[in-house]
Amino acid sequence: MSEQQYRFIVASAQEAVTVLRERIGENARVVSVRQIEGAGLARFLRAPKLEVIAEVVHPTPTEPAMAPAEEAPQSAQTQDREPQIPSSALARLLRAGGVSSKILGRLQSDPDWRTIEAMPSGRALTRVGISLRRQFHAIPRRPLGDRVAFLGSPGAGTTTALCKWAAAEVFVRQRRGVVLKLDLDRANPGDALAVFCEALGVRLARSISDVPTLDAGQFLFVDVAAGRESEHVVAALAPLFTTSRVLVINAAYDAALIKRAYQFAERAGCTHAVFTHLDEVPQWGRLWEFLLAQNLTPLFLGTGPNIAGDIEENVFDAVLAGTFPETGLQAA
Repeated sequence: MSEQQYRFIVASAQEAVTVLRERIGENARVVSVRQIEGAGLARFLRAPKLEVIAEVVHPTPTEPAMAPAEEAPQSAQTQDREPQIPSSALARLLRAGGVSSKILGRLQSDPDWRTIEAMPSGRALTRVGISLRRQFHAIPRRPLGDRVAFLGSPGAGTTTALCKWAAAEVFVRQRRGVVLKLDLDRANPGDALAVFCEALGVRLARSISDVPTLDAGQFLFVDVAAGRESEHVVAALAPLFTTSRVLVINAAYDAALIKRAYQFAERAGCTHAVFTHLDEVPQWGRLWEFLLAQNLTPLFLGTGPNIAGDIEENVFDAVLAGTFPETGLQAA
């Protein structure tokens, strides 16, 4: 067989689908998609573009077709890769937006999928949004108790996430409480946290023995500096009788790292999830695989570094709008 590759730069996933269909043909296979930032000041003035590399495989007349039984076995590396982007325009559009093959497969199991595929892109994405909403709200939500531990890996923004939620509790919901800084197997300097707690009028405790008896309606938030050993976390939190444990996740991390964080969360008895650094995520569609997971209830999104704001509690609508900017709100 002979292969012919094409490279082109587009402004959006929708434009990529159009170029593939109209200029290359339905037999084109996407090899890679890479985001390209502008140079110099252009990166701040213009949205990033996408570099798409596609190829078309032409069978040679003298080469016999390989029977399925004669196909060479895939290497372990190849087997771990995501399946190739499906041929339909809608499926390619969703994959280009970051939607994983797992979530795409769930969407394609809809009996009306073929009908949705035949719709104009705007209507089709609206229907996809409705399907995602149905799946999201079918998952039981866990209530958040008054004793909440926030834990996450270095760089996830655990302390910042705690501060954002504490600010919402104090300023929006008019509650009072205590923040405990719990150091386990790594140092967790707390000067910024101390200043913030003072500004909120919230007491900061630096050891379990410093935690006062809580009045009715007061909260206890625990800032956990934890490593990878979930057993240490469980043992340290036991005397505090925490009713909820929130895993703080850097949403800009690779999907494999987020999956590892979810595995840690299961061992540590986590109940909720907070996604941070959303302002650094180019493809919000990659979050659906985790938002539709059964084990963690999404609490909020951190969309910026401001510890007293940049918080989005309407997780579904925010991710839907971020995935499909033009049609997300309509589907929501």
